[in-house]
Amino acid sequence: MKETIKESDINEEYKLAMIKVINNEDFGTETKRAFADKVIEEEELRMEKAVEKTDMVVRLGPTFGLMGTLIPMGPGLAALGAGNIELLAQAIIIAFDTTVTGLAASAVSYVVSKLRKRWYEEDLSNFEVLVNSTLEILEKKQILR
Repeated sequence: MKETIKESDINEEYKLAMIKVINNEDFGTETKRAFADKVIEEEELRMEKAVEKTDMVVRLGPTFGLMGTLIPMGPGLAALGAGNIELLAQAIIIAFDTTVTGLAASAVSYVVSKLRKRWYEEDLSNFEVLVNSTLEILEKKQILR
């Protein structure tokens, strides 16, 4: 069974996780199930960590864009008070550029996060089926002994 898994086209992390489940062949049924659930949870956490980075950009992009808008507006308003329209124009350009950049980063990260979450959910579902079928085979094998 281990050889079949090693030669398969599944993800390397999944191969290692499934071999972990197989290596605990001497455990009882309940213990094997609990261990398999733990392995599935570990994979789920690994996937969540991968998505956290883009989720943070989704949240922080607009915040940094707003900060980049407000910070140059201080000197820009001071320049307006002094009658320096050129400095005001430069400050407004910087303000708009940072706002657009923050929103663009957030929008791209949102799309990437959504796609990755969907891929990971499907992947995790397939992994659960693999682990459950592996457990079922191990149980049948143990009954035949």
